[in-house]
Amino acid sequence: MLDTLKIDKVFIIGTSAGGTPAIRFALDYPERVKGLILYCSAMPVTEKPDKYSEYQAPPKLFLSNYVMRLISPLMPVMMGMPASTVKDIMPVGERIEGVILDGEIVNPDMERHFEEYPIEELKVPALIVHAEDDKLSSFKKVEAAKHRFPNLTLVTFLDGGHMMRGHGDEIDKALDDFINKLK
Repeated sequence: MLDTLKIDKVFIIGTSAGGTPAIRFALDYPERVKGLILYCSAMPVTEKPDKYSEYQAPPKLFLSNYVMRLISPLMPVMMGMPASTVKDIMPVGERIEGVILDGEIVNPDMERHFEEYPIEELKVPALIVHAEDDKLSSFKKVEAAKHRFPNLTLVTFLDGGHMMRGHGDEIDKALDDFINKLK
């Protein structure tokens, strides 16, 4: 696609489960990447786990419009997102295949194929922007993995959850600073 559009280099951004393919692209095509931006995203583990969950997503039972509406009042506690998030993801039926793909393939990939994610060999600068109270992408994983990124800028917030609510201006500034530094 980049060749077709005659674009030499891009910034790659990965949010949530999109962190895994963003990291994969930066590892596979460093000559095409100006910088890697991980926004409340999946993080690599620090060592190959003995075992891991083969499915890392909401239970398949939850993937229906009815169940989502039913559990929406619990979203702030369970997922750190406002209950109104359910309205944004409706109808869930159109997203089920994507959620299952993330859960079975994308989310466990960095654990399943640990050796294929040599983060220490990343040749591009990385920016991680993450909230410490993120209930979907644990900040503990950021803390554990940050040493693996050779050229890292880390921007964190105490609150804001998975969507980093309330930090738009600070995030814009961090993105502008990162991008302008690498232009």
